[in-house]
Amino acid sequence: MENTSENILDVLEKISNFKFQKEVWLEGKYWDRVSSFEEAVNTLEDYNFFTDVNENKIGLTENEKNKTKFFNTKLEEYEGGNCKDMLTDPSWKNIVEEANEIFLILKEYTW
Repeated sequence: MENTSENILDVLEKISNFKFQKEVWLEGKYWDRVSSFEEAVNTLEDYNFFTDVNENKIGLTENEKNKTKFFNTKLEEYEGGNCKDMLTDPSWKNIVEEANEIFLILKEYTW
């Protein structure tokens, strides 16, 4: 993946996918560059996702920007830790559901 938006969408899709998290983050069934929660957040940081949203470099509507900023705050504040516990944590479940919403919003943009 060469472009920023593709890389960010890839990570968001993985954050929104419990099956991926269980198979890769928990069970290590196969290798993926997004090998953990921490790696997912770090990769988003590497591609300036949090900054781009805050500075609205993506071109989101005000509502989309606010929703994405709220998601980003929850994601950055989440403690992570033991993946087995994460996958049953209601707070993580909420983040996973929101990640899917953000993914669907952002896939309409290229930046």
